[in-house]
Amino acid sequence: MNASKPKILIATLGTRGDVQPYVALAGELVRLGADVVVATGRGFDTMIGKVGAQPRAVPIDFEALLGDPVTREAMFTFRGKIKVARTTMEDQKKVVRCLWRIGLEEKPDLILFNLKATVMTLVARRLNVPALPTALQPVVTPTGDFPVSLFGLPALGKLGNRLSYLAARKLMALGLSPMLKPLRAEATAEFEYPGEMIDGHMPDGSKALCLQGFSSALVPRPKDWPETSWLSGYWFMRPANTYMPDRELMQFLEDGPPPVYIGFGSMPSRNPEDLTGLIMRSLTQTGLRAILARGWGGLTGHTLPEVLKDKVFLIDKAPHIWLFPKCSSIIHHGGAGTTHEALRWGKPSLVCPVFADQPFWGQRVHAAGAGPAPISQKKLTTDLLVKALYALDAPAYAMGAKAAAGIMALEPGAEGAAEEIMSRVPAVRARAKSA
Repeated sequence: MNASKPKILIATLGTRGDVQPYVALAGELVRLGADVVVATGRGFDTMIGKVGAQPRAVPIDFEALLGDPVTREAMFTFRGKIKVARTTMEDQKKVVRCLWRIGLEEKPDLILFNLKATVMTLVARRLNVPALPTALQPVVTPTGDFPVSLFGLPALGKLGNRLSYLAARKLMALGLSPMLKPLRAEATAEFEYPGEMIDGHMPDGSKALCLQGFSSALVPRPKDWPETSWLSGYWFMRPANTYMPDRELMQFLEDGPPPVYIGFGSMPSRNPEDLTGLIMRSLTQTGLRAILARGWGGLTGHTLPEVLKDKVFLIDKAPHIWLFPKCSSIIHHGGAGTTHEALRWGKPSLVCPVFADQPFWGQRVHAAGAGPAPISQKKLTTDLLVKALYALDAPAYAMGAKAAAGIMALEPGAEGAAEEIMSRVPAVRARAKSA
């Protein structure tokens, strides 16, 4: 690392959807002249290295965890989620301690963290540097416009919506407490600082800037947000132009009208066989062309029935940034990344959520006029999917999706967020020199 360059540490935990936007941001920071370290789970070193940042892996693989059959089954019940949290507690404690050590070793000028890595607030307090909270969904800053996005809540009225954020903060604090316990003896002074860890740290005692990495096309900026909550738009990766599709996939795309894309990313399905069969029956009834992404997110490698062999193409994976522009519409689980990527290209979407923030994104897509009302995977039937497939072809949804794409094209995104972050570094360094 170059001592003359500002050093920025990014800490983000989760699956690819939780990591890739931060890698996009890291790449933009590197282009602006920063040395960037990205601390995250295993499996992302290559992606991080490609944008010129330095990876620091922590001892957990979230995608492998979600791929475990026992974990996947547990995710469908509240009791199961609690069980998973308890059985992985020791691993999570190791992750927290590792992030603490990475922060102290790297000695950054500035820290960015997502909500699963709030231990970085303690690091910032120890080093006396800024730590800025970030989010890819509305979870940090309370508003009366809508409830916190994590629990699939209905609208609760202005007061109820605001209270939902306070409740979420309490729950997150309770969940974090046992994971942070191993650090309490070593970081006693840091724990005693005023303020909540979720809000980050500013050495001068001011409120830290909160970077909201999602689009106003889906979440118009609430009027009751403070100035310190900055809505930048989603942090997309720049096209790599290195993907080489199979000849068969290219031939399929060229042989007919744009297909529907159907895929559920890394989200588990309780009954993959049933879900895949349901999709096959729906496509048979509609006669629509489709690309079906099997991956490991819940769809199985069914043999295509004869009637679908010329209509459906099975893939394991393909970059959304390359594939989505070539599709007519997108059916997906409602992860923040997939939701934004679909609308980025003006494609109507049907969201079939499983849990967490996915119902929220499904509701926002529908509210933006860019797709039908979401249908949870557990309630999905052949009849409902057939109706949704026909509905996706409605001109109104195409117009709504194109309008969303137009808004996204004008947002600062990762590049603008990087510029905003870098604009703060000189003051940070000047203060450090005078201290």
